[in-house]
Amino acid sequence: MKTFKIAILSIATCTLLVAQNFPNKGPIPFNSYDKNSDGEITSKEFYDVRAERMTQKANQNMPMRNAQNAPSFEDIDKNGDKKITTQELQGYQLNKMSTRMNNKGMNKGQGMNNGQGMNRGQGMNNGQGRGLNN
Repeated sequence: MKTFKIAILSIATCTLLVAQNFPNKGPIPFNSYDKNSDGEITSKEFYDVRAERMTQKANQNMPMRNAQNAPSFEDIDKNGDKKITTQELQGYQLNKMSTRMNNKGMNKGQGMNNGQGMNRGQGMNNGQGRGLNN
């Protein structure tokens, strides 16, 4: 029984240590990938960190949506030199965020102010809703 408690405590401690390294949502920062602090991310560092983050999320019972669509090392290593620099990682992450925002309509008039919300077009202020006096 004592051994079992020690094992559970060890697993919980390891889970907490891993959880402190990575954000639960959003991009992983460069310094988390760069384990040896040499200013570059190798393929091994990249895939090891990805596996650690997936383990962290699984241990926290967090859904791992779109894991199959995660970028490969080669997707981020734009110049093909087998190393990811800060500029390459940040450039990829900014491009991905921008693409995601555009796909959700954040910049294309599909939000609440351009024809589909409460202020114009099909909303409540332009004669298509049923008021109390009708």
